[in-house]
Amino acid sequence: MPWFVYCGMFYFKTTMQKVINIKEIELITNPETLKLYSHDVLPRIEDQRVRRLSLDKASTLGNVSNVIANIVLDTPSGYKRIQAKVKGIDEHNVWLEDRTLIPLKAIYSVDMV
Repeated sequence: MPWFVYCGMFYFKTTMQKVINIKEIELITNPETLKLYSHDVLPRIEDQRVRRLSLDKASTLGNVSNVIANIVLDTPSGYKRIQAKVKGIDEHNVWLEDRTLIPLKAIYSVDMV
């Protein structure tokens, strides 16, 4: 199960041996132009459950309190970050506020702003 370490102003998320600083990841505005992996970027079932729970929280908070989420995507060109309100989630996709669909299997982590 991933865990978070708070260090000053930054959250570090670790899964297995990877440590990323969410605030330093490149912020993109148009996720539709990204090339994504065809496989799930989180191979462990525990990590996939945490991702699903984080997206459920982001969806609920986005619809009720207008909370914006940081969504980190794992792409062949490295990690990319999106800031958007999550409007919905189903078995395979996440809907963002601007009606953009993001495949669930491409999402590496989710954090609320």
